[in-house]
Amino acid sequence: MSELLFSIVIPTYNRSGFIRKTIDSVLNQSFQNFEVIVVDDGSSDNTEEVVRSINDQKICYYKKQNGERAAARNFGAAFSKGHFINFLDSDDLLYPNHLDVATKFIEKNKTVDAFHLGYEIKNNIGDIRSINNIRSVNNRIVNGNMLSCNGVFIRRNVLLKNPFNEDRSLSSLEDWELWIRLSARYLFLNDNSITSTIVQHNSRSVMTVDISKIKTKVDRFVHYVTNDEQNRRYYGQRLNKAVASAFTYASLHLAMANESKREVFHYLWKGVKTYPGEILKKRFLVIMKKLISH
Repeated sequence: MSELLFSIVIPTYNRSGFIRKTIDSVLNQSFQNFEVIVVDDGSSDNTEEVVRSINDQKICYYKKQNGERAAARNFGAAFSKGHFINFLDSDDLLYPNHLDVATKFIEKNKTVDAFHLGYEIKNNIGDIRSINNIRSVNNRIVNGNMLSCNGVFIRRNVLLKNPFNEDRSLSSLEDWELWIRLSARYLFLNDNSITSTIVQHNSRSVMTVDISKIKTKVDRFVHYVTNDEQNRRYYGQRLNKAVASAFTYASLHLAMANESKREVFHYLWKGVKTYPGEILKKRFLVIMKKLISH
């Protein structure tokens, strides 16, 4: 195959202790028609030294001023040459079958614009949770973000027309906002073969979120999702599910941070009021237990 099929974009920030293993997992693919684009988002550690020590022509390294993950992903996509772009966080891992499964999926679905593969979540004591029961992304993505960036493949021209939202206050919800936007415009397919893993650790950015920014983040997410004309046209009232899920997301994080019961309940009530089906989620039970024990 003469043309490049995949561009793997890895945004990174101060992950010198993780990124070598992440890049090695990409280079170890059974399917080898790809490039690796590492976007160093203003690291102050020795990330550059680690990346440049890997002697492989597939790797392209760029360093830019810090602008958060959405901006780093868009930056890398702009330099990509592959027909499909896949994003990989710099502390996660691909299994050797990742691109092979993706290639076979594309061969069977030649006009596909976006698709997702199954994945695992591993914590630092070895517990594993498999996410391999996803169905009907276009319909279910408004229920909550069940997708992993590691598993999402987007046709390059589609992503360049629909980039990640670079509003920094949206950070950690920017991927879900994009998946909803894409699902309102394109058929979003999936294959539940497990091909990557999310590695949970205490320094992971989503584990150290600034609670003071949660409210702003959720407000911005609701604003972008509900003010997108194509989202409204495609989803209609179903967008309330995404809004409600964002509110209970805020409630959960406030509860985990032992914020006041009033604040936790405020967002929980907003979620349930917007879409009563939130009470059927495991998240609702976790929040209630925190409220009772707090």
